[in-house]
Amino acid sequence: MATLYVSDLDGTLLLPDGTLGERTVAVVNALVEAGGLFTYATARGYESSARVTGALRLDLPVITYGGAVIVDPHTGRPRYGVRVPQAAVAAMLAATEGASPVQPVVFANHGGRDRVCWLPEFSTPSVESYLARRAPDPRFLPLVGWREIDWAEVFFYAVLGELAPLQRLRDTLADALDGCHVTLTEEIYAPGQYWLEVGSLAGTKAAALRTVAGAAGADRLVCFGDNLNDLPMFAVADESLAVANALDEVRRRASAVIGGNAEEGVATWLSAHALP
Repeated sequence: MATLYVSDLDGTLLLPDGTLGERTVAVVNALVEAGGLFTYATARGYESSARVTGALRLDLPVITYGGAVIVDPHTGRPRYGVRVPQAAVAAMLAATEGASPVQPVVFANHGGRDRVCWLPEFSTPSVESYLARRAPDPRFLPLVGWREIDWAEVFFYAVLGELAPLQRLRDTLADALDGCHVTLTEEIYAPGQYWLEVGSLAGTKAAALRTVAGAAGADRLVCFGDNLNDLPMFAVADESLAVANALDEVRRRASAVIGGNAEEGVATWLSAHALP
């Protein structure tokens, strides 16, 4: 029976400072070299995730943007991508226009590549904090107006801000977001700041995992995660493992709880259960 091991990055495979631990690099590379099947599934784009996972010698496609885009790790080229329904994009942009207390960061194909788009004129501290943590990034594309990009090419967006206005926005857009995958979570590296993340139902980690598992010939799936956007892949996994620092709901819905990311719990589990 071929098992595919899939880990979230931030808060799970990565240390609390957003880097890979030496033990994690050694264990994952040993697993891959022994013929094991391993990849990651993250809300990050490929360029951002590749910067922190460069030491891993991965062969399988990696899952980015919460499942919206599957990427070849050798070339960095997308193999698969889905789009957010255009009506859901239009409703969100209308609801956050002008000096709204919460502002979106929109991920879209533009000019032949994926772009990270925002409106500097209406930027908020949450948006600026997000951009600062990822700068410099060749995907960055500040806009004067949203019509500079094709709304039909949006594959993921996040509205950033404080919890209460994001909850109100989510409730206001409930009808427009029907048919989308929606999560509201706290930013791991900036407590008190939240993301309202929206993607296509066909662009979840679970949907992408089915594609990767089929291509890899895997008939068993083991997943590691810590946050709400990991729950779709937990639902399709044969074994779902939450790190000790995971949200309460994630721990409750996992098959088991393992060591936290600060102690490289994923690497410890893989060493004990997956390495020959």
